[in-house]
This record gives sequence, C-alpha cells and structure tokens, in this order.
Amino acid sequence: MKKYLIVAALVLFVPQPINAQADGFYLMVDNTTKECRIMPGSELSSTQKARYKELGKYASMDEAKAAMNSMLGTACPKM
Repeated sequence: MKKYLIVAALVLFVPQPINAQADGFYLMVDNTTKECRIMPGSELSSTQKARYKELGKYASMDEAKAAMNSMLGTACPKM
C-alpha cells in the first residue's frame, strides 16, 4: 500500500515543476518602478497585467537576460 501512495505522490507532484519551466520566461517592465524584470511562469493575472508590460517571452533564462541587456536604455529603462 505504501508503494502505491509513493507512486501516486510522485505522479502528482513531480510534473508540476517541469510544467512551470516549459512555460518559459517573460521579460517585463514594471510600470510603477520602470524597471525590467524576468518572470518565470505562465500568463499574468489581470492585476499583474495592469502593473507590468510584457516585452517578450523566451524559452530560457539566458535568452531573456540577453534580450534584457540588449534593450537597456530603450524598452528597458533600468534593471
């Protein structure tokens, strides 16, 4: 019985971090502080959409950092 509970727990809880990474990384500008941020995850809530402006979605953190560095001074006022 313990075996089945362990397997069920693994099936339910292990794929969640994998799915979170599959959504990619968003490059955002915070409209209140005018800073660029990289946010992991999925779509923004309506409250977050009012605060942040999306500049792009990237598959990896490295791609998002490179994009942010190339946008500094233009689309990204500051980090």
